[in-house]
Amino acid sequence: MAERAGTTGPSATPRRIWSIAAIALASLGTTLALQTLLHILRHSDLWGASDSWAVMLRALEVLSGPEAGQLYQTLFSEQRAKFQYPPTSLLPVELLGRARPLDLAYLNGLNVGLFLLNAAALAWLAYGVFRDGTGPLRPGLRGSWAAAFAFLAGIIFYPVTKALLQGQIQIWLDLGFTLAVLAWWLRRHFTAGLLLGLACAIKPQLGLFLLWGLVWRRWNLVAGFLAAALPVGALSVAFYGLANHIAYLEVLSFILRHGEAYATNNSVNGILNRLLLGGPSLAWDEHAFAPYNPYVYAGTILATLGFLLVAVAPAVLRTQREPRPLEFGIAGLCFTMTSPIAWDHHYGIMLPLYVVTLHALLTEAPLRLQGSGLLLLALSWCLSASLLIRLRAIDLPPWNIVQAYVFFSATILLGLMLVLARPGARYGRVNSP
Repeated sequence: MAERAGTTGPSATPRRIWSIAAIALASLGTTLALQTLLHILRHSDLWGASDSWAVMLRALEVLSGPEAGQLYQTLFSEQRAKFQYPPTSLLPVELLGRARPLDLAYLNGLNVGLFLLNAAALAWLAYGVFRDGTGPLRPGLRGSWAAAFAFLAGIIFYPVTKALLQGQIQIWLDLGFTLAVLAWWLRRHFTAGLLLGLACAIKPQLGLFLLWGLVWRRWNLVAGFLAAALPVGALSVAFYGLANHIAYLEVLSFILRHGEAYATNNSVNGILNRLLLGGPSLAWDEHAFAPYNPYVYAGTILATLGFLLVAVAPAVLRTQREPRPLEFGIAGLCFTMTSPIAWDHHYGIMLPLYVVTLHALLTEAPLRLQGSGLLLLALSWCLSASLLIRLRAIDLPPWNIVQAYVFFSATILLGLMLVLARPGARYGRVNSP
């Protein structure tokens, strides 16, 4: 606390310079994000967007026909459509179809509402954690300002806006994860588990939160997760058959062995595919995956295991008696980065993590770390908040590693969160609700 007592002196000047640089960099990222949003709004057909919806509607057609018991053989293997969702993901879409006939305008209209709800949930989270200000060093950032900035970020953040304008069900996951972080901050662990269990129906990687909860011994989270996941799984098996669920495991195995070389795959698999294959990565092939490469496969497996270890490390090392939103966010980010295919719009979950990490830096971090930490946080935001088309266009190995700038943005954020959560650290605590 003695370190926090003084805000003047020789050491205050470098910190002030770091902070000014961080504000400038964050402002640059926000400006670029606004420009990106305006550009894609002009060149996108929001109501006709079909990235997730087209293949999911095709899957429902197959399930209503004579080949219902061979969903993945028909779509994934024979028609070579990239239907990579589990059968459970079709339940809410089919339920929506019971209310009225499914079409793209209907589904995208729902996405617009969920997009706005996500921004509102971010504002709620930011208002809650910053409602008492940010400590003696910077008391100016209050809850109302933080909420306004968070709402704006939820509107302009490129991974989220891209998901919206492509017709992506990822919007549902973004909202679910934001609400789960909010529930965790409110210490509603059962509710957080419930939300994650529902999200797992669409993105199976989030099922790793069940392992995380077991390691932390957060039985409320485990109970909530199972209370959502088990009934959804049982209904899916009853509706779509056990054979389709077993076949989905084969799809996951195939994706793990191959992955994608396309430039927007922000994962270790994507980076290795582009570096080692050396082929064009700017052309999207809607029917083909990257060819099998044993080195890429080995690197993908090692990266998956590495991120899993990082996710559970705070629990094993017991940096806290109970996991805070910081440790919760570390797990969520790691579980996204473990995937062999992590498109840039999958990183929309970073938004609530920026909120809790910023709060941890401003309220509890030692002064010697605040300036550099804020600059790193701003750099992460600047890299992920907009479409950096000049970096994305660099296709020649080894320079094409910069195509994964969103992955490196997430890596910076993850590293900063790990520093704040390291053993013996007394900072990073989020205010009690």
